Amino acid sequence: MLKTLISRLKGFAGAENGSVAIETLIFIPLMTTIIAATFSFHDAFRYKSLNVKAAYTISDAISRETDPIDNDYLDGMVELLEYLTRSEGPYSLRVTLVRYNAKQVKYVSEWSKTRGDFDRLSTWQLRSLEERLPDMLHNERVILVETATDYVPPFEVPGLNEASLFYNYGFTRPRFAPKIVWSNN
Repeated sequence: MLKTLISRLKGFAGAENGSVAIETLIFIPLMTTIIAATFSFHDAFRYKSLNVKAAYTISDAISRETDPIDNDYLDGMVELLEYLTRSEGPYSLRVTLVRYNAKQVKYVSEWSKTRGDFDRLSTWQLRSLEERLPDMLHNERVILVETATDYVPPFEVPGLNEASLFYNYGFTRPRFAPKIVWSNN
């Protein structure tokens, strides 16, 4: 019996048939994981690109306004954000008119309006964004547009669900007027 067992083990160790099946069992889960992760990262970067483009599109649209903008206009910008990003999640938008005061060497929030999870941006909160804002002349203004959307990757990949991953901001100088005026009507 022992002799039979030893001869079968030697035969099994020397057999070369069936090696493709074992390699397949090893590599199919590995290749499936790599393909799923690659697809998820590609989709996440595509979505990030859509969000950046949406933030700059909204910023550019607001910068061209010569009439006062209001709540309906801002609601329309949220709909534009939804259309451009094609996301299912909640949308957050913050538009702030920022003025630079060279005498006091600080940025001033003239007005800030939000939709979604953002809070209004006050002058003292602008300090955290100063390094992201452009160098400006005294009393020069920029429109700061911040967007945030939720993203759910097609396959769960660590690091793709961080809250700040799909936060974007863009700023544009007003084009046809010295500043953009907010109307409460």
